[in-house]
Amino acid sequence: TLQRPIQHQIEGAVIEGLSQKAYYAEKHKDMPVMDLISRKLLIHKQLNKPPRSYVVYSDLHGSWEKYIHWMKNGLGYIRILVEEALGESYSPEICASFEQLLLLVNRTRFEDLARAIERGDDDYECGSIFKEKVPKQFVRSLENFSNDHGLSKARVLKDTLFLLRLITKGDERRIIKSVPRSFLENVLKLYSQDDKESFDSLVKGIVSSEHIYPIMMSILVKLVVSNMFDKHINLGDTYDRGEGSDLLVTFYRKWFNKEHNAPLHYIWGNHDILWMGASIGNPILAIDALRISMRYNNVDFLGRYGFDLSKLRGFAAETYREVPGGHLVKDIKRKEGETAARMCKALLVIQAKLTVQNLRKVQHVEDLDYQEELKRWEQLLEMLPLGIGPDKTEWESFQKDNPLFLDCYFPTIDPSDRAKLTVEEQEVADDISKQFTSLPKLQKDMQWLFEKGESYRVVDNTLYFHAAIPCTADGKLDQDMGFSGKELYDFVQRDLKKIGEQHFNGDALSDEEKMKFWHLWCGATSVFFCKSKMATIERSWFDKETANPDPLTTWTEASNPYYKHTRDDVFLSSLLKEFHAETVCMGHTPVKTSRQAILSKKLNAFLVDGGASPAYGDRGVVLIHTAESSYLTMHPSLEELKEAESENRLPGIITTQLDSNNQHRLGDMDKGYFLKQELEAIDGLLDQKIESFSEGYFF
Repeated sequence: TLQRPIQHQIEGAVIEGLSQKAYYAEKHKDMPVMDLISRKLLIHKQLNKPPRSYVVYSDLHGSWEKYIHWMKNGLGYIRILVEEALGESYSPEICASFEQLLLLVNRTRFEDLARAIERGDDDYECGSIFKEKVPKQFVRSLENFSNDHGLSKARVLKDTLFLLRLITKGDERRIIKSVPRSFLENVLKLYSQDDKESFDSLVKGIVSSEHIYPIMMSILVKLVVSNMFDKHINLGDTYDRGEGSDLLVTFYRKWFNKEHNAPLHYIWGNHDILWMGASIGNPILAIDALRISMRYNNVDFLGRYGFDLSKLRGFAAETYREVPGGHLVKDIKRKEGETAARMCKALLVIQAKLTVQNLRKVQHVEDLDYQEELKRWEQLLEMLPLGIGPDKTEWESFQKDNPLFLDCYFPTIDPSDRAKLTVEEQEVADDISKQFTSLPKLQKDMQWLFEKGESYRVVDNTLYFHAAIPCTADGKLDQDMGFSGKELYDFVQRDLKKIGEQHFNGDALSDEEKMKFWHLWCGATSVFFCKSKMATIERSWFDKETANPDPLTTWTEASNPYYKHTRDDVFLSSLLKEFHAETVCMGHTPVKTSRQAILSKKLNAFLVDGGASPAYGDRGVVLIHTAESSYLTMHPSLEELKEAESENRLPGIITTQLDSNNQHRLGDMDKGYFLKQELEAIDGLLDQKIESFSEGYFF
């Protein structure tokens, strides 16, 4: 399945509109006949290989430290692999010892990079795993196999080779691509076992040396852990609710762009859209992104980006000398919570005014109708009480007679034009927006998100996206911006990438282009949100019970019918048909158990937002696809992850097997489509070249 208009790059020139077959024909047109034959035979071999192994997760929300622990622990796959390969032969204690070998080597892959990122070393480069040192605990763990379990070195070596063959599916190309040349011949002999005499001699030579044995074992284990996944799929929402968003994006940039590491498919989430929109100059989203960071105590990472909050802090302290009422103080629980509450109050008022101002500018855009949202925001501003002074006793008196209001002090609102910013508010808004569009590290990270991110992707016949697909109450696909279903997602992706390219080229953007991000962030029919409204104002300033009966003031954010239909197999079948897929996986909606994560057993529909950040529960769900089966792994809290690492063991990860005995081959997957198109192109080129080649080859 092709997810976007075909665009290929050949010798530096971008060529659009070529069919996939024509693209490969152009790419290989100058390839020698013998190379074409070699490539043709290799494709035939690949098409019959089992599908690739890959891992899916979502909604990290700044959970940097937890994510690094997940990576160290193999995202739950280390235990699955050892259990699959050795569980019937060995006791749980012996299996745990094999897990420890893999864990100790895998852990070192990420520690140096994580430390470099944390200290801000942007020049740090990830090296090959074979150049990384191995902790001495690895040698002690090897000794435990004989001391504690009575297993010989040869047995442990052969079992490790069995793990390697299982995880690489017998594909020696993975060995050839990974192993240093000086070790390649010996490792291939061990891997293939075709030459029994050479194999036995190599095993004997390895285990007879107390120094060579741990070195060779470390190489084999490195091959196992480096081949665990063919790719990662991240369903978005790296930003908000946690302190490590910037560290996570830096990790993505540094780790996944290396040839020797698995690649990453990054799907945009709604919180990514918020920050992307702020970075290209939408002032509402700049204010909103900063306000959310303040509310959730995420100020350290703002400092790493270089934000200067002094202007906002000074304005908030002067304007809201008394601590604001409502939920602002309740939600902000840190040492300087009162200061943060004042800043949030200032940001929220500015955000409301800017929203009305900017909706007025774009209310007549053809493909987006902003008039209902404009009306709602104008009505909310009109409701806010004016003329109440800064004395808290005056607040209490007003609230006694007006129980709807949790906050009643709004000194900067002009009764003649409630959306008008004061001079000081305008200065704060301009300052914040300028910082979002000019801070170098933030712009670098946002450029990565624009360029790398996608609205959705189909991988091995599974559809991946972040949140929702707008639909009607009767389960029909609904329109947004003039499109529905797959066409809507394709349009969103093309449009956002075009806007990002304009911005990073230094071209000015229109109000309509900037406000499109506002719609995608909180619009009722946005594929990233799909709720009746985002009740930020209502939750901040209105009492819940008093507010809920009124549709204007209610806290309720009514979900699009899509969220109800996701457990309906008839609807899911039509959705999968729309995207030419067989299964579906999404994030966005936190789940607490594996059972909640399975939307449909029949059609394999999953949710993989496990609430990684403390704000959502401090857990995590990971979906793992292997050639043999699929699994959901539920990950524990950060505290439990740390405790397990201190004891050199895997944490308590709950694993649910979803299916087994998968008979698919790579030729059945979307990767197979591209290989078959390449094969057709090569066959065409050979038809043109091989006869004349044969005349000169045979004499």
